[in-house]
Formats: sequence, structure tokens, C-alpha cells
Amino acid sequence: MGGMLVAIIIFCLVCLFAYRIRKLPEAIRTILLILGLLSGWFALFEIISYLEANPYLAAIPIALGLGYWFWRRKKKRTTGSASN
Repeated sequence: MGGMLVAIIIFCLVCLFAYRIRKLPEAIRTILLILGLLSGWFALFEIISYLEANPYLAAIPIALGLGYWFWRRKKKRTTGSASN
């Protein structure tokens, strides 16, 4: 991934982290929230354009998501049957 994508993601996280600080004035917190949300959207578009250029990489998050979903479903079934 490009360096610009990493910079946008870091900027988004820094803005959202600074937004969580309660001691900042509301105007600054609002600006940080807007900047964090905008940079998050830009990062999302960068990731989508990267996946469009390399469609074979889309299988990685799909496989991870399906694996996590299967693991959670299996975990819920085993804990649900143990409590009965």
C-alpha cells in the first residue's frame, strides 16, 4: 500500500484520539471530529481503489471475515450447549 494511505489512516486515528480528550474546547473537538471522519472516508476510498487495481487481494479480508464469523458461530454454539 502507498505511503499516502498510511498517512491518511494515521491522521484519522490521531484526530479521533484527540477528539476523545475531554479538556479541549467544543469548537476544536468538532473540527477534529470532522477532520477525522473526512480522512477516514479518504482512506476508505484509497483502500477500495487499491483493491480494484489488485482484485486478487480482496480474497484476504473476505477469508478473514468468514473465518472470524465461523469461529464466533462455533463458539456461541459450544457455550450455549454447555450452559443447558
